[in-house]
Amino acid sequence: MAALDYYRILGVTPSSTMEEVRRRYRLLARRHHPDHNPNDPEAAARFRLVVDAFEAILAARDRAQSQTKARIRTRKNAAQYRRPRFSGAEHLFEEFFGILQDGAKQSWSAGADFRYDLEIPFVSAIKGMGTVIEVDQHPSCRMCGGTGLSPGADYQACPDCQGRGRRFGGPGLLRFGPVCERCRGLGKIVAEPCGQCRGLGTYSQKKEYYLRIPPGTRDGARFRIDGEGGEGFQNGPRGNLLVVIHVAPHDFFTRVGNDIHCKVEVSFAEAALGSAIRIPTLDGFQMVNLPQGTQTGWTFRFLGAGAPGTPQESPGDQVNEVIVTTPPNLSPRPRSLREELGCPVRGQLDRAGHE
Repeated sequence: MAALDYYRILGVTPSSTMEEVRRRYRLLARRHHPDHNPNDPEAAARFRLVVDAFEAILAARDRAQSQTKARIRTRKNAAQYRRPRFSGAEHLFEEFFGILQDGAKQSWSAGADFRYDLEIPFVSAIKGMGTVIEVDQHPSCRMCGGTGLSPGADYQACPDCQGRGRRFGGPGLLRFGPVCERCRGLGKIVAEPCGQCRGLGTYSQKKEYYLRIPPGTRDGARFRIDGEGGEGFQNGPRGNLLVVIHVAPHDFFTRVGNDIHCKVEVSFAEAALGSAIRIPTLDGFQMVNLPQGTQTGWTFRFLGAGAPGTPQESPGDQVNEVIVTTPPNLSPRPRSLREELGCPVRGQLDRAGHE
């Protein structure tokens, strides 16, 4: 059956939209459905004819749509193949080989990011601190406005690249060349340099920044100061200043997550008989009563005495690990003598926690 016959069965034309075809199909299918015509033996045949017509039209339109999309893709691929420029590939050429096509202009780019490494004490990283850093900046020269030219002078075309910014060779791909070293891709040079900046367009200047180190700062943390990096190229935006934190190691404490760990050395007598010992903390000292028979490796915590918490992490503790130092050739005689003489244990605390 011809395609036009399917449209005539549904009462539509080839120019009708797909929504109109569906609407007409639903109307006819409901009208000729055998359940709605129990006394008409030909209703099933008419219903089947309507269904077949709709499915044929639907398949034909889907096929035509797929062919149209394929032709569009083919034209796009052909256009890209015939395109005289390299599109995205030119960036790969420039990145890996330092070359661009003939006539391609080098656009602006953002300035470089400066890095400043700052070492802070361990306790300051936990507690927080404020500090002032001094960074060597290179602002634009005020006399020449960053041009590098002496007053009244003008740029001259670069003699090495004839003002193109790149050096070119033979025909075809051999025309591609690296950025001109003399003019750095600008195509022009400063023949009469500024007397203050000597043609550089910038000068060296020390600049101070106040930096607030928040409590709980970890080693390797970075703080960014926007717009305080290098000057942009071709009026591009300035880069940023990145301050990288290095936490100096502590003689007594180490950090594990938000907890701080330390090893507390006690003598054999203090561990065996029990003793009051003084343990350093970030806020001073804290007295602790060791029970009799304390062993190496026992740990106890000072809750909340570690690094402060964050919305995602809970505050840390100070984890104290006991290390019992045993003298060589230990004899039971020293202990028995001490007990016989009734010597009190040094610094022992009573139940109230007083010496």
